[in-house]
Amino acid sequence: MKLSACMIARNEEKNIGRCIASYKDVVDEIIVVDTGSTDKTVEIAEAMGAKVYSLEWHNHFAEAKNYALDRAKGDWILFLDADEYFVNNTARNIIPLLRRLPSRFNAIACRMKNIDYANGQLLDEIMHIRIFRRDKNIRYKNRVHEYLICTTKNNAIEAFYANEKELLVHHEGYSLSEQRSKARRNLEILLLQLDRATEEPTIYYYLGDCYFGLGDWQKTIEYTQLFLASGTQLVGYNVKPHQNIIDSMLRLKCNPDDILKEIYVAINKFPRHPVFHFYLANRLFDLKKYDEAYHEYEKTLQLQKNYDDVEVNSLIPFLYHIYHYMGIVASYRNDYEDALNRFTESLKLEKKQSDCLIRLIMIIKDFPVEDIILFLNSLYNKDDKEELKFLVAALTKVPLPKVLAYYSALEIKKYGSDDLTVVYMLLANRQYDKTFIIAQKCLHEEPKDTTSAAIATVSALMSDNREYLDWIEEHTSESMKRLVRALVKHEVFAFSQEDKAEYLNLITTLHLFGTKKTMNRVVHLAKYFNDNTIYAELGNVFFKYGNYELALEQYQCCINQVEVEKEDQATRLYTIGLCWYRLREYENAMTSFIEAYDLGCRENDIFEFLRWSVDKLSSGNGLKERCLEIITESKRPGNKF
Repeated sequence: MKLSACMIARNEEKNIGRCIASYKDVVDEIIVVDTGSTDKTVEIAEAMGAKVYSLEWHNHFAEAKNYALDRAKGDWILFLDADEYFVNNTARNIIPLLRRLPSRFNAIACRMKNIDYANGQLLDEIMHIRIFRRDKNIRYKNRVHEYLICTTKNNAIEAFYANEKELLVHHEGYSLSEQRSKARRNLEILLLQLDRATEEPTIYYYLGDCYFGLGDWQKTIEYTQLFLASGTQLVGYNVKPHQNIIDSMLRLKCNPDDILKEIYVAINKFPRHPVFHFYLANRLFDLKKYDEAYHEYEKTLQLQKNYDDVEVNSLIPFLYHIYHYMGIVASYRNDYEDALNRFTESLKLEKKQSDCLIRLIMIIKDFPVEDIILFLNSLYNKDDKEELKFLVAALTKVPLPKVLAYYSALEIKKYGSDDLTVVYMLLANRQYDKTFIIAQKCLHEEPKDTTSAAIATVSALMSDNREYLDWIEEHTSESMKRLVRALVKHEVFAFSQEDKAEYLNLITTLHLFGTKKTMNRVVHLAKYFNDNTIYAELGNVFFKYGNYELALEQYQCCINQVEVEKEDQATRLYTIGLCWYRLREYENAMTSFIEAYDLGCRENDIFEFLRWSVDKLSSGNGLKERCLEIITESKRPGNKF
């Protein structure tokens, strides 16, 4: 039994050596068809023992591959592209597999993992035929997106599917950064064949795929639907048309019900494929049906764990997303143990997720500082410059000054840093004189820098240095000057909309780095704003940082002082309910939620919070009974809750 390795190549000097080396010791000959290389592709191939043939390129991939087949002499063909290669030394299993292969099979399909060469990210995985009998009836077809057919068996290839431990190929010739250029190249070739599409419907699919790569979502849907209407099958890629349609509809912001309909069509057609349950989970999350979304995320993970089908699976790069959103749902339920575990799993898969890391830190913010640092060290390598920089950036957005001080000092010591990181470290260590001097310098260079203005003002207020405060009054914006004069000189102003942004920025900086006493002084200035919605915006700041008691105070001030429309009142009562819920004051939470419901609040998440809380209420005061009535109402036919 002889095995011929074949390949077509052009300007593949970076890849061809790795490809040939991965199977060189198990093949009897290596055939390389060069289609016009101007680099060292030919020299490298010949040095590794390949027979190299030159062929003029006619924009026809099948033609070039069939030219290679005509020059092979083996009983079996191994055909990899130059940017593909066997990993884990699995090529050694090819001959044993062929020797025990049942006679009905004329090919072997290998597990292939597509990897973005630009960043090493796994994009998807699929089964591809890469080994087949040398037979004059087995040929490649199509100018682009070429595939094998057997002319004596209605174009069908009967392939044995090798498992990942037997044969595993990595493909690193694709990058999302090159998606558009490859799509344009392929589109040009495919449009030349459009008049043949009724006889060869795969052209419709590939056109749709090209338009997807080019961001033309409407044409993606148009051509992909033409392909699906033909009933044509694409082994390994039957799920892709449905994915392209769903993704295009999402980008076009189509009717949510229409998108869900497409997702359910795909689920019914491919019930064991995890990716469509992932789509469904995301849509349910967006609709604020959190329990249903969580269940679908769990189902997606289970299907992914057991998935061994031939269809392309592009879910792998998004597994971190699943854990992230399961963590969000768990935190909404006040199940912080589950949330912590989910966020941790997500960050293990994708470290640089700012939102996920901040949510995790907010769960553990009341742990001892030493325990927080140990935990973060288990997730991030503090000796890696980029990881440490990312960690410091995230810590500047949470009220953990001592932890920030530790990591920012580490970054400065190891790698040096910019002025802002130094300022954050000094602020965290309450070295206000030093932070003021640096912020002052930044403001001299950039007078409109609101971050430096807030840091300088906080430093001046915390140090209670009169000279610093006088400087703030002279050199910052008119809004900041008025705020400081109101604080220090007790001058009374009617603050306007223009003052609001700097005021909220100052509150945020104080919340992160100041004392409660100083922050309360600044909070009291809210009463001088001519727009009483300032209380709602203050509440939003405190809610964001998990300070639900302060958030409640501000939301209540807003309720008491601002006459609003019924709908806005319902929204504010709902937000008050959320604060009580976070504080685990479930009776107060349900009272607010029910008041919001009675005023017309019908967002799906209000019913989720009612369901999660009802079992925590005692009977007898009518609250639990009213809660159950609302939950029952939400389940009645015709209600889209």
